Amino acid sequence: MEPIIDLAPGAEENPLAAEFGGLIRAHLARDARRASDFRALRGSVLVVAQDSGASMTMRFDHGRLTIHDGAIGIPSVTFCGDEAALRRLPDIAFHRWVSLPKLGVLHRRQSGPLRELARLVASGELKIYGLVAHPRLILALLRVLSRHP
Repeated sequence: MEPIIDLAPGAEENPLAAEFGGLIRAHLARDARRASDFRALRGSVLVVAQDSGASMTMRFDHGRLTIHDGAIGIPSVTFCGDEAALRRLPDIAFHRWVSLPKLGVLHRRQSGPLRELARLVASGELKIYGLVAHPRLILALLRVLSRHP
């Protein structure tokens, strides 16, 4: 089954929604393993950029993604922070076999984005609501978004 990624009416004008949609579409076309992660995703993710006031909702349903402008329904997970912090989410690298973020035990330079994300969460610049309740959804989303092969 081919993944379906739709931008709902009004989402085309939201630059963050268009960027995330294009990024996910490109990654799924390039990597079959990400496509299996994408088909496993089910839930809604709200992304709120506090500095610009932009928000979008990504609704995943087993191989179909619909991106809406603004908040739609009750999200499973919410990412809330500055637009610059939200744009760093795709920079996290994952292990090839374990499908977990690289912690940088052997290579410190590869752990920069994950450490930066942890620093942003610890300082309160980036808030992830639903992190404890839906860790699998968050990890699968970050794997699909990741720029690293």
